[in-house]
Amino acid sequence: MLCLNDHLASLSEEQTEKMIRLLPDWRRQQALQYRQLQGRKECAVGYVELLRGLRLCFGIEGKPSFCYNEHGKPFLKEHPEVYFSISHCRVAAGCFVSRKPCGMDVEYIRKAKPELVRHTMSKEEAEAIFASPFPDVAFTRLWTRKEAVLKLLGTGLVDDLHGVLHQDAMEGIALETKENLYLGYILTTATSYE
Repeated sequence: MLCLNDHLASLSEEQTEKMIRLLPDWRRQQALQYRQLQGRKECAVGYVELLRGLRLCFGIEGKPSFCYNEHGKPFLKEHPEVYFSISHCRVAAGCFVSRKPCGMDVEYIRKAKPELVRHTMSKEEAEAIFASPFPDVAFTRLWTRKEAVLKLLGTGLVDDLHGVLHQDAMEGIALETKENLYLGYILTTATSYE
């Protein structure tokens, strides 16, 4: 289940500060580490969307804390049957919850700078991006797909990003990408179907 808030711009500073005060201490401290209000807002809303997903999908109430694997992927120690992935950007924050390993990434559409494209994409992916009538959208779409897969796998960003979406690496993984060009973001979820 995907829980997403793409109305971050409409949240006032007062509403954001109130939301942060209602977070559990550990998450409040994480939110307050962001120097800018925008980062605090994204952090808080991502956690609130996790709570909504846990309640709607699993009937889990309360404010659970996270444990982390060796690569920093969060999980719920009290609920090993629950998988989740939180992501946020300047216009949207959300969480994907599932009974199977999952990953989610949401990104504001970013410039397809040639150096960044060559560093993160395979030769075929880079050619497709630069052949696209909208290279920024094509780049962001592929980037969210890669990051969602890496979050599902729980490995964090790897040194060689070129092969992340290779057919062999994608066995047993389903991807779904949604684009909101009006608000300027792209979101991808990855779910293990094995």
